[in-house]
Amino acid sequence: MTTGYQELVRQNWGFLSSEEQHAIAQTRVLLAGCGLGSNIAVLAARTGFSRFTLADGDVVETSNLNRQAFRVEHLGRNKAEVSESLIREINPDARVRAIPEFIQASDATGLVGGSDVVVNMVDPGPALNALVQAAQTQGKITLFPMNVGFGGLMLAFGPDSPTMEDLVGPDAGQNLFVDIVMKLMPSLPKYLWQYASVAQRIQLEGVPPPQLGVASSLTTSLVVEAMVRVARGSEIPLAPAFTALDSREPSECLWPVDAGRS
Repeated sequence: MTTGYQELVRQNWGFLSSEEQHAIAQTRVLLAGCGLGSNIAVLAARTGFSRFTLADGDVVETSNLNRQAFRVEHLGRNKAEVSESLIREINPDARVRAIPEFIQASDATGLVGGSDVVVNMVDPGPALNALVQAAQTQGKITLFPMNVGFGGLMLAFGPDSPTMEDLVGPDAGQNLFVDIVMKLMPSLPKYLWQYASVAQRIQLEGVPPPQLGVASSLTTSLVVEAMVRVARGSEIPLAPAFTALDSREPSECLWPVDAGRS
């Protein structure tokens, strides 16, 4: 590792050993989609991940700025290429391949083959399922993150886990994300229940799901922590289990009653 890299990750000490940090630096990450993926790219680079493939054919729009890592100066530019520049602002020595195109199902096997962990953020359709299936065939982990309300959740797929189609059925289309949230609703924070009308409007009118910046930050944290586990060779909960964080239902801990007493 270069001196610059060692300085970048110097304050990870205590929680990540030098051996683990080396494994993180060598882990090849595929970010399939660079909307939420832009946030993941930035936090992953700050954590020490240094080998990325970024794929997205979309361009930055003003409506992205409430939750993605982009700035006004990036408007109209390709998301994968901008995400590459954001990584290099943090780690100029990072090895980054930006693909300014939407992933097709036929691309899945090759892209997964060049990666150790896949973060699947492509729009619902054949490419999304193809990435999960290719990773399972090759014995690799796919992370599937979603912003939900003031929090986020993540499904992880491995060689022995169900597929996305197993969980939601083969007929799930553009409403895949809504279908997943509705299936998981009994396990999600109760404040989300009052937003059932939002899901109905999405399904009836075809409007994009609402997404908040707070949610993007929490979802990003879930994903990067899972990436660290993959790099370390640690187990992560696989589908149908899922992990979630929500800022409206934080853990509330009491100060120790004897603290400060002599």
